[in-house]
Amino acid sequence: MVSKKDTIVITLITVFIVTPAILALTAYFITQNPSLRPLGITVERLTEAGQLENKSLIIAVVDIGAETKATTTKDQYRTALETAFARMEAEVQVKFRSIPGSSGVNVTYLVGESRIGPFPIARAAAGVAAATQAERMVVAQRRAVEQEQERRAQLNRDGFWRHVMD
Repeated sequence: MVSKKDTIVITLITVFIVTPAILALTAYFITQNPSLRPLGITVERLTEAGQLENKSLIIAVVDIGAETKATTTKDQYRTALETAFARMEAEVQVKFRSIPGSSGVNVTYLVGESRIGPFPIARAAAGVAAATQAERMVVAQRRAVEQEQERRAQLNRDGFWRHVMD
């Protein structure tokens, strides 16, 4: 048998865990502010709400081996990659990682969920066109999804049943 004391403890625990989530979800539905959505904060939602600026979909990750002789600086790598993407009319964010036990320099391009590469630094330009095309496809797909959502919302607002019920 469950005693009255156990029931009270279980009820209190449930109230203290569930109440904040319900309040946050209610605040999200009222304000449409994605930072108030419990367990649902994503970069896309924050970007859509204007709370985060997403400069570029393309991220170039430059892996520099710890045993590499430094003939080129990180700024030179960054400038070269930014120039290459600027010529393709795209923007890139350049990130650097140090790889212990490696003596090579590789570049990997991340575009949305896609991973292009790794390319040795001498062939890094080979991935620029592919990354740019992948970015354009991601942007086109996002626009198509947004337009479809707007079309469905318009149908819901102007639909037959809406006029009947008014």
